[in-house]
Amino acid sequence: MKTPRSVILIYLFVISGLSLSGQYQPININSFQIGSDLSLAKAIIDKGGIYYADGEQVEVIPAFMNRKFEYARLRLFHSPNGSSSYGTVNSLSYTLALAKSIKASGMKLLLDFHYSDTWADPANQTKPAAWAALDFIRLNDSIVAYTRNTLNIFAANGVYPDMVQTGNEIDHGMLWPDGRTWTGNIPNYRNFSTLVKSAIRGVRESVNGTTIPVVLHAATGGSLSDTRIFVDSLLKYNVGFDVIGLSYYVAWHGVMSQLDSNLASLSSRYTQNIIIAETNYQADGTLPSGSVISQNQLPFPFTTQGQYDYLQALYNMARKYPKVKGLYYWGGEYIWAGDIGGSWNSLFNWDGKARKGLDAFKDLLLSSSLFPLNQQDFSIYYNSEGRTEVRSNIDMYSGIELIIYDLQGKMIHKQILDGKISQLDFKPGNTGMFVAAVLRNGHLVYREKVLISI
Repeated sequence: MKTPRSVILIYLFVISGLSLSGQYQPININSFQIGSDLSLAKAIIDKGGIYYADGEQVEVIPAFMNRKFEYARLRLFHSPNGSSSYGTVNSLSYTLALAKSIKASGMKLLLDFHYSDTWADPANQTKPAAWAALDFIRLNDSIVAYTRNTLNIFAANGVYPDMVQTGNEIDHGMLWPDGRTWTGNIPNYRNFSTLVKSAIRGVRESVNGTTIPVVLHAATGGSLSDTRIFVDSLLKYNVGFDVIGLSYYVAWHGVMSQLDSNLASLSSRYTQNIIIAETNYQADGTLPSGSVISQNQLPFPFTTQGQYDYLQALYNMARKYPKVKGLYYWGGEYIWAGDIGGSWNSLFNWDGKARKGLDAFKDLLLSSSLFPLNQQDFSIYYNSEGRTEVRSNIDMYSGIELIIYDLQGKMIHKQILDGKISQLDFKPGNTGMFVAAVLRNGHLVYREKVLISI
């Protein structure tokens, strides 16, 4: 948890990227990602863990993939001690083996560099022991080489990641003490940003690295001010990255409206896409000690149904914003296996039986799919009378809502549709590209860029 700090930051900056001149253009993510961190899955299987879904024994990775989880997120420690009870098993060899299973299943991969031998988070950003005595120049050189070489090993094994996260929950910095964001009351973002740029440079110098989206991850999902300080400070020092990743846990980051406000502001303020890189929700129990909210502020009760409802509500919130491109669950694979414990936040019970929450996204997407729509099925254009029309191959009955956004994510029109052809009370100043979202009963059923032309 971060202790609130009252600061006034006044920045005049130009955002630049990897080149010496010009503005960095973030790599865009084209589709919405539903993912789960599956970092402990191999250790659980190796310890004899068995998973069940729909009354049958299942393999854990396909169990997620078959329920609309398209991405797996895997953490990577530098030289971990291999403790399964503490969760520090994620060495290079372990992660490579798990990545091969992920890719073989058809899932995509988000690789999460912790740049530590153990857990990295807002309270812990310990350097790998191998780097502990390095001066700042050699530390940066080591980050570049380690990141580049690691990704090249993944490439040589045919499991190159589809997205890379350079550091885990780094809003307080990384590789302490060199990369702390603050030293006492003095900001240290120059050093921190230098380390981040070295990590990104390692990605870019790897095989295919110039085209891979890079995520910078902050544990600030419930705080707009903390997120803005983090992102603005990085941009001030010309860090060129592609995705703003947020952790959001109700107990630690506040009520869901705080996340909603954060997503809305980030969408309008920055060119980067956004993902919720970590979230989960309890299926039982009470709030942990130190929670920032009370039990009566929970959006849903801590039950199996409440966990399910939370995931569907969070998905619907995220899909309101075109720049929000992903939602990742954390700890969903935890069950009892040897010295590995279960968790109320898991999507499986301690005995390995799937909870209802595992089906939350599948049920939502299947129940809300009126059609599959694509650009050939759906169009918005000016008709011969100079009015804007929506045409679809599918009959749009009353209650279907259309929302049009500009490419900066600002909502510019909202209207209820009726029938296969609907007249819109909307006429943009110029022909151009827009984002159209269609919702049924508040659930997103279609979103696509559309050209509105005369």
